[in-house]
Amino acid sequence: MPTAGAIPPQTIETHRTVPNMSTKVKRFSLAAVALSASVVIGVGATATASPKSHEIHFISVTISESLAPAGSFYQSIVDVASQKTLFDGVVSCGPEVEAQCDAAAADASGILDVHFTITSAGVLSGTVTGGTGAYANATGTVSGREVNGGEGVTVVYTT
Repeated sequence: MPTAGAIPPQTIETHRTVPNMSTKVKRFSLAAVALSASVVIGVGATATASPKSHEIHFISVTISESLAPAGSFYQSIVDVASQKTLFDGVVSCGPEVEAQCDAAAADASGILDVHFTITSAGVLSGTVTGGTGAYANATGTVSGREVNGGEGVTVVYTT
């Protein structure tokens, strides 16, 4: 169950796609979205003496991507909910079939870092690995799958 202030999952009606984009690259945006959503939840949060848990759901949409000669790829993404952009982020993945990826998402409160794996079936799972500002020392999980309009992502983290 989402915590107070969490953004409910939404489906957007339109999204950008890139012609001839590989299935692996499309799945990659899911991971990036997950990361950026978790950053958005921290917006406006105040520091407390005890750890605070956050959960956010969003759709990650790929804006652009590029492929490296060795098969790795990079993406620029936006995370959206209720047809509004929540966050901009970047993702970097290796060439493996079960791609290992790192993502960073930033907002006015700081940067949230995530590491995850994307399977050949388009399923994303990983961990929140830290961040800066409001996301300093963040820990948690990220998960997701392909949905209409992009990648559906859930990020649960504690700060």
